[in-house]
Amino acid sequence: MFNLFVLPAGYSRSCAFFTKRIPIFVRPIRERRMHTKELPRVRLFDIDSRHIHLPDHLVCLDRHGILLCKRGSITLRMDDQDYCIRAGDLYIYPAFAQSYVVEASDDLQGVAGTADFEFVLSSIGSISDTQSHLYIRFHPHVTLTSEQFCRIEELIELIRRRTQVETSLQTQVVASLAQAFCYEVIDAYFANNILHTVTQGRKDKVFQRFLLALHTHFRTHRDVAFYADLQCLTPRYFATLIHETSGKTPLQWITLFVIPEAKRLLADPRLTVKQVADELSFPNQSFFGRYFKQYAGVSPSEYKRSTPADTSSGGKKNDFLTEKERKTTSDTD
Repeated sequence: MFNLFVLPAGYSRSCAFFTKRIPIFVRPIRERRMHTKELPRVRLFDIDSRHIHLPDHLVCLDRHGILLCKRGSITLRMDDQDYCIRAGDLYIYPAFAQSYVVEASDDLQGVAGTADFEFVLSSIGSISDTQSHLYIRFHPHVTLTSEQFCRIEELIELIRRRTQVETSLQTQVVASLAQAFCYEVIDAYFANNILHTVTQGRKDKVFQRFLLALHTHFRTHRDVAFYADLQCLTPRYFATLIHETSGKTPLQWITLFVIPEAKRLLADPRLTVKQVADELSFPNQSFFGRYFKQYAGVSPSEYKRSTPADTSSGGKKNDFLTEKERKTTSDTD
């Protein structure tokens, strides 16, 4: 048996996991990146225990991710739940979720990767219903069989090699391999978690369109009516569909996106609370303070004082790249 850890969307190139109080920084040993105008970015990189150290910044991701544990173990915390990822385990990290490293063994070795939010959602959406999608979100850990592990590892190496071969259809080939990788991961997950999937209906499509719109607009729109109007639905009917499909209200989903982003921004010592409020389009600092305390349990100032400082990103997502790395690494077009 092998263990695979899948990371959710939104990791920066300096892949960051965090303990409850002290962030743990995972710097990739090796990385291959793909970036084109037409196709989503997909990144793969190796991690080991030598490259886990205190970070110089705090990161919150807007990309889905995976971690495949090849040796040793690592314990991650998400939504106040601990997941011990051992050799042969898979952990799926959803976008806009926060994972914290509790501990890691000295012999830890693994492969992690990320892909664009829309790309992963469309891939999953084409092969599973909303309930299966949500099950993965809240049950991210699975143990693979040796055959499943080998198939996933082979695809990872194939993607890495193919990104280095420049041909006229390189981007299309790599994108197809990346989608095959997503399918292989989901297939392995479903094989080890028997779920009764059903054909997607109208409710599922409404929910998926809502998540895509939320990913694009949550920093500027927190009004349920805005998202309902995008689908030409009344706010009441829209809220009913979302709740029946996902078990959560639209407002709860909006909060799941807004609060992690607010925490990421508050962790930057160069940003004041007022600047964070402006960045998230709140009408004023007072309103932002009430909103944040309602859902985070503490005021923005209290959270800012209790969080290790992020001094490298300036409040902007760096997509697994420190500033120094950004200068020396280019996209594969």
